[in-house]
Amino acid sequence: MKFKSNNGFSLIELMVVVSIIGILSAVGVPKYSAFKAKAIVAEAKGALSEIYTHNQAYHIDRDAYSTSLTAIGIPVTEMASTPVGSQKYGYVITSTAADNFTATATNNAVRLGICSTVTVAPFDTRTINQTATQAAGSTNGLTGC
Repeated sequence: MKFKSNNGFSLIELMVVVSIIGILSAVGVPKYSAFKAKAIVAEAKGALSEIYTHNQAYHIDRDAYSTSLTAIGIPVTEMASTPVGSQKYGYVITSTAADNFTATATNNAVRLGICSTVTVAPFDTRTINQTATQAAGSTNGLTGC
């Protein structure tokens, strides 16, 4: 008597593969979320450094810092104070005197659905000043990234 070979998967083999995929997903998703949040913050840090550099050049020419992104040579469409399109942060420059400024980046990732749906302000904020000191404010906007 000749037996036919069965070339399929057994239910046990299939369940083992599904279990392994489930375990890998359980480990991978939180890691991915943390990585995504760090990338969002890196965007703000880089943009704030750019604002700092442009404002320092403006200060050398005019002996005062600017509170206008356009005046320092940054297109408002790139870093608007009210985030537009797919912008993850909105940027504003404030000053209390000619010899200082503070640039603030406010997270917009919640509106874009990139992070959680936290609706309580303040969202993630970052600042840089005339001495190149960067600081993090609230990190509410990064919850659930």
